[in-house]
Amino acid sequence: MKILKIFLFLVLTSQFLLGQNNNKYTGFIKIQDTLLIKYKLEFIEDNGTISGFSLTDFGGAHETKSKIVGRYDKESKLLSFKEVEIIYTKSPVSLDAYDFCNVNFEPSKFKLGADKLSGDFKGRFSDGKECIDGELAMSSVEKIANRINKFTNRVQKSKRIEDSTKQKVQNLKILDTINLNVLKKGEVTSVIVKSSDVNFLVYDAGQIDDDIVTIKQDGKSILSKYRITDKKKILSVNMNKEKISLTIHSDSEGTIGSNTAIIEIVNGDNTIKTMTNLKKGETTKIDLLQKQ
Repeated sequence: MKILKIFLFLVLTSQFLLGQNNNKYTGFIKIQDTLLIKYKLEFIEDNGTISGFSLTDFGGAHETKSKIVGRYDKESKLLSFKEVEIIYTKSPVSLDAYDFCNVNFEPSKFKLGADKLSGDFKGRFSDGKECIDGELAMSSVEKIANRINKFTNRVQKSKRIEDSTKQKVQNLKILDTINLNVLKKGEVTSVIVKSSDVNFLVYDAGQIDDDIVTIKQDGKSILSKYRITDKKKILSVNMNKEKISLTIHSDSEGTIGSNTAIIEIVNGDNTIKTMTNLKKGETTKIDLLQKQ
């Protein structure tokens, strides 16, 4: 049991997708040498151009996903990038002002595929005004994944660990948090909308276990007691006003764990993959905010 607890701790604190991608990093933002905020990066490099996403405070009350753009100089091995657009946030958002302190990563020594990524950043609002500066300290997701793979292999080979514990370790699911927003009880996830219509795809990506949800738009039901299947149910929301609120209610937890419906939000060229994590009777909320 002690071995299982150690493994669970590693999973919950790192929260990454097992797989090989040298441009996925997880770690912390360090501010004033005392405050640490969890931070993730996923990016691709194409002829010196960097594009991808960042995820700040993943799993926390202020989880925020942003687009990043930047440059990479192969000769000097210098990397720089900045956050340019909020995809979604769980921080309180006002229609009058949803400006955030964006990370502007200063040109720093970095080799593509390296195990570590670190350097200083300048915090800037969208109008260029200064906010909070700090430092990034990150490690390659692939390296961490390999370490946990080695750990699980040792668990499976050990004769001192019960088969039931080995089975639990083997069946644990590790989530790709930069691409999967977990919708929890009582949370509000704010999505900045660019298009006039937003589509929602509702389905079960795992084993079908009779999860049932009701979705309401501004208090009016648009999907009532819907039993989730592997077929994607499409809902369309017209952004005819500045803010539209969607409430997802769990009518059933199904037979395996909590209610885990997959809800993909297709907003222009952005697709946000979310998954509910609700007990029966619990709700979570998605606010769509029209970008001015």
